[in-house]
Amino acid sequence: MDLEVPAVTLAALLLATARAAGFVLLAPPFTTRTIPAPVKGALALALAVALLDRVAPGLPEPTTGFLVVTAVSEVAIGAALGFVVQLFFTAVQFAGELIDVTGGFSLQPAYDPLAMTTNSVIGKLHYLLATTLLFTSGGHLLIVRGFATSYEGLPVSGGYPAEDVAHVVLTAFSTMFLAALQIAGPMVAVLLLADVALALLSRAAPALNIFAIGFPVKIMLTLALLGLTFPLLPPALDALLEQATRAVVGFRSG
Repeated sequence: MDLEVPAVTLAALLLATARAAGFVLLAPPFTTRTIPAPVKGALALALAVALLDRVAPGLPEPTTGFLVVTAVSEVAIGAALGFVVQLFFTAVQFAGELIDVTGGFSLQPAYDPLAMTTNSVIGKLHYLLATTLLFTSGGHLLIVRGFATSYEGLPVSGGYPAEDVAHVVLTAFSTMFLAALQIAGPMVAVLLLADVALALLSRAAPALNIFAIGFPVKIMLTLALLGLTFPLLPPALDALLEQATRAVVGFRSG
């Protein structure tokens, strides 16, 4: 029994896998090194098979040149979509890094063996907490749904919208910094006020060794404030994921 698959179907599967591979490489939570490369490849193929009906209709008869050019364009589009989602997700980690700087934890960064880099302690804690909340709240399904909807604004062989991608990325960058300041702003303000109070205390009692008590006081204050602000992270992460999904869906081809 011979099984014949139309060339258009194979081309659609290839192009859908190309976009899904670029998306999985950069979009959280799939971008972490804890997920092996074969699993990422299988996930990209699974997404391509599930979205095959969005790609195959309207696809012209494939040629070698068309497949090469379109595959490169699809990888770039998928990477741009994943990068935009990563920017919104990184706002939570960046907020933790701001707290690290003001709280004094950045003096002793922690080594991350998975990313092969040194990370701030609270920033990494925020990132792991955000990843956990992403799965428990079903946010990963929202991200995948946004990726599937991207085919409505960016059909296959519709070209690479360079200007639209640049605009969305710049907007995502500004939103990331604004969201990080909104999340960490109250804690940063309190910690800066603690620095001012310690400075006034050192002026009022010069004999007091402010360096001996300053770091323990700020560490205790930082940990106490973290315990109070952790319940605020789930709604903040949900809002960021909704903005990321709207940004992904907002891509339009020229």
